[in-house]
Amino acid sequence: MAKKMSNVRLRTANDEDLPFIFNSWLKSFRDSYFARDIPDTIYFADHHKVIERLLKNSVVMISCNEDDPSQLYGYAVGSEEDGIFVLHFIYVKYTFRNLGIGTLLLKTFGHTGESASVYTHCNSLSIRLAAKYNFVYHPYLMFIEEKEQDVKE
Repeated sequence: MAKKMSNVRLRTANDEDLPFIFNSWLKSFRDSYFARDIPDTIYFADHHKVIERLLKNSVVMISCNEDDPSQLYGYAVGSEEDGIFVLHFIYVKYTFRNLGIGTLLLKTFGHTGESASVYTHCNSLSIRLAAKYNFVYHPYLMFIEEKEQDVKE
């Protein structure tokens, strides 16, 4: 049975969390099948823009130390498309993996694994998690622009 962390606080992300989110996401996704052959200058500049747009149009949940909310353990970025949960990215610091933090983050979105959901960023870790949590890879959702009604508001 895996250990569980007891001093975890879940909260929405704030501006102070953004450097950690961008840094970990860009570095973690860098060696994925999608990105590994893209030159660094193109990847880091343009995928940063993709992440900016996804963060703007998604819910970003942070897991952190209950007593010190600036000590971050990880985060999940999710949204909904046509009533289906979309996980754009989930990240837990290596030291805190296999302690139930990822599962806690997914539960904040109401994801139980009983119904299929989709994920947009595929790397070696996400492939293993997809089978465990009933996710289907759908990369095109990371490129879809805001819906027309969202832009008008």
